[in-house]
Amino acid sequence: MPLHTVLGAIAVSATLWEVFIAPKPGLVDRFGPGSHRDMDFVTFLLSASALAPFWQKQALQGLRGVPPAEALDILRRTGIEMDRAMFEATSGINTHKGLIFALSLLLYGTGRCFFLGEGLRPGKVAAAAAAAVKGCCERELGSLESELPARPLTSGERIYLEHGITGIRGEAERGFPTVLEHGIPHFRMALDRGATRHDSALYALFNLMKHGEDTNIVARKGYAFWKADYLRLVEDLLAHEVPYDTVSLGSIRKMDEFFSIHRISPGGAADLLSCTLFLHDCDTLFPVVVNI
Repeated sequence: MPLHTVLGAIAVSATLWEVFIAPKPGLVDRFGPGSHRDMDFVTFLLSASALAPFWQKQALQGLRGVPPAEALDILRRTGIEMDRAMFEATSGINTHKGLIFALSLLLYGTGRCFFLGEGLRPGKVAAAAAAAVKGCCERELGSLESELPARPLTSGERIYLEHGITGIRGEAERGFPTVLEHGIPHFRMALDRGATRHDSALYALFNLMKHGEDTNIVARKGYAFWKADYLRLVEDLLAHEVPYDTVSLGSIRKMDEFFSIHRISPGGAADLLSCTLFLHDCDTLFPVVVNI
């Protein structure tokens, strides 16, 4: 099987694992729609299926040796196609737009690392991905401080202007520090303790919720809620040690109900969980440098 196809398949797996894991407080999973009224588990499966053929194309750009300075424009052209396919599959519902941006960059990063013969250690892949978006926050967000576009601002742009939060752009440009410092280490720590892949991913999600800049939370509930109440709720989730027992899972389900009722949706953390699983699996499946 061609290498870009394998990398694309790993991305598909990470996307499907993220929506399967449950209970994820406030998020769509196999148990229900969480805090959402316009999407459910099937919606996410339809979206994941529509996006599946495109991931390998993003990896191929890195494998072909496209330099970082040229990569973002190329990746975004395919990203536009992916947006279109997603919206067509979901009847206009945004299920994976943030993930399309983040995971496309990481797929490029994997290809770039193979091209350079550097292997797929998560830090190397994330650095290669970050090189493709160098200066992105200043160009696309910082410039808003001097001149606003003629079109309406996006939610992410409004949040940046009001609070200085750069969201997934900043996460990518900084080299995915939340994933490298919190997602992957806590996922692997849980695995080492004997937790299943499923529960390890859930534990990683809670750590990503604690440390990531989640513009979904800010957009829905406000900046003050994100900085205070939300983080206290996440600390309650992290109080349960892995491997989870039935009492812990019962408490997590109650928190899921609370998040869902109050429309708290940590969608940014969910995207970073997919990125965490993708980087871990690439590192695990390709532990040594592969010549192409």
